[in-house]
Amino acid sequence: MQKSGTSSGSDLVQAFLAWSERPEGELQPWLERLEAAGKTEEALVAFRGRWKGLRPPPQVREALESAAELSRQRRIHQWQQDPQRRTLRVRLSIQGSATQLRPPALISALARGFEEAGVPLAMGLGKPPRPQVQLGPALPLGVPGALEWADLTLSGPLRGGLPEEPLAGLRVLGWEEIPNYATSVLELAHRARWRWDCPGALRQDAGARLASFMEATSYTIEKTGKSEGRKVVKQLEVRPLVLDLAWEGDVLHFSTRLAAGEALNPQKLLGGILGVDPALVQPLAREGVELAEDPRLHQAHRYQTKLHNIFEDAVLLEGGGNITLVDEDDEEPLRL
Repeated sequence: MQKSGTSSGSDLVQAFLAWSERPEGELQPWLERLEAAGKTEEALVAFRGRWKGLRPPPQVREALESAAELSRQRRIHQWQQDPQRRTLRVRLSIQGSATQLRPPALISALARGFEEAGVPLAMGLGKPPRPQVQLGPALPLGVPGALEWADLTLSGPLRGGLPEEPLAGLRVLGWEEIPNYATSVLELAHRARWRWDCPGALRQDAGARLASFMEATSYTIEKTGKSEGRKVVKQLEVRPLVLDLAWEGDVLHFSTRLAAGEALNPQKLLGGILGVDPALVQPLAREGVELAEDPRLHQAHRYQTKLHNIFEDAVLLEGGGNITLVDEDDEEPLRL
């Protein structure tokens, strides 16, 4: 049997996968070893990848799924208090063939690259189990991004280096560890900077139309959508979406606002303003995504767990000796 592209990043998981092909002996010791190593859910992901399109041993599959669900439930209750959990904020470049991947495929490629580099990715809390990775605002399909973002949750301290290029065109530019209570990169993204190399035939008309657009206080374009199951044409207000623009010869640099619920493709945005087919708005590239300042980082006392104080109290109570309780009624000290 050939392996799938799924990599567990664990010798124990790989050994379990090899055993699952010709299971001999008891399954329970394998499940106990996986649970002790915190690899049960990871093993389920790798097991499904290995047996994709094939019929796995039903008893092994059912027992592993049950064990993985118990592990997930346990993590749900311990997630906020897990002292090993860490959040890694990664800067990325998405170019070439990687621009043809939709967000789920990008996440899978990114997770696979980090796991193969030995980075201990934590599993998310949802079903089915998968590494906890969140991308920033999605790029339009086929559009490259020079500075993109992702948040990865780790199950333990980072050891070793990070993969420079987990996939052709997907490159890691840098990273930093941030507090677990930090606001997600998707919520912090507030501005996108774009570059459009305008075809010479469109340059004069595009310059005039965009100048009028920037001077206007309100501007609507037509957008096709659905209402009560029927295809309709809606008027969409887009003037607040464009923050600034500037020409350098035939190259247009412009910035758009990023906010929850605002996901208008910049090709459709420019196409609507210029009155041209959005397919003509190319080549287009996102030069960067800017993040707002995170207010949570200035209010750490509201989000940090109190484990340190709890630990100190427990040590003092266990040691006894130096603690004296006073009964206010008879003023006699009661010694523990």
